[in-house]
Amino acid sequence: MTGDVEFDRIAPVYDETRQPPSEVELRTLSGLLHGCRTVLDAGVGTGRFAVPLGGRGFEMVGVDLSLGMMGRARAKGVDSLVRANVLRLPFVDRAVDAAFMAHVLQLIPDTRAVLRELGRVARRRVVVQLPQWLERGRSEPWHERRNRYREIAAELGYSLPERGPRFWHSVEDLAEIARPAEVRVVTRLFPEGEPSEDRAARWAAELMDGGRIPAEVHAEILRRLRAEFPSDATRWRRPRTSRFIVWEARRLTERA
Repeated sequence: MTGDVEFDRIAPVYDETRQPPSEVELRTLSGLLHGCRTVLDAGVGTGRFAVPLGGRGFEMVGVDLSLGMMGRARAKGVDSLVRANVLRLPFVDRAVDAAFMAHVLQLIPDTRAVLRELGRVARRRVVVQLPQWLERGRSEPWHERRNRYREIAAELGYSLPERGPRFWHSVEDLAEIARPAEVRVVTRLFPEGEPSEDRAARWAAELMDGGRIPAEVHAEILRRLRAEFPSDATRWRRPRTSRFIVWEARRLTERA
């Protein structure tokens, strides 16, 4: 399954299964983009970053392969959208002040190529957000439940579409391509009182694939998940860390 098909499928429930960017993330990112007016959001998705950044005065241009995801972004008010592969951006050199990418690198095996392309189209800087779980190449608790949801569904006769491959790239991996100008660490807390079964249910809603799994089967899978994974609120409310990695755009074109 190609990435655009996979994300077209989950677009209707994508925002429901993820926390929106936190205020500390948006404040940090706005600071890193200070002095930039036009910003390319490479892998804009449903506009989770493009919408609030646009509200802070940045002129956002979104690029994505998934028409379904971009449709959600357009409905939120993101007007400048282009369907394109981030490895072959349809823009002239130095077309925007900055290029930004969040939660996309795990979909791309060739990080050098994508960083080079982002550096090509940006005049000033490139910012990539790397989540902690991606950097460490490990799964968070909800990943375990999501994978187990898929297994139980198959046992009950409902095979869910396979996800595309994921690739793990650490800060150190990226620094070997081109040394960053800055790495900013941001810590956020997930909402208090959100039990693990609710998070599992939201992930499961994504996997239901728009009604592919009947509600009664979904309920049975969740019952079994709760029995296999006792709730541990401390695991779900612990701080989450991500890193904003910043490069001067010309350095990327020289080094990447």
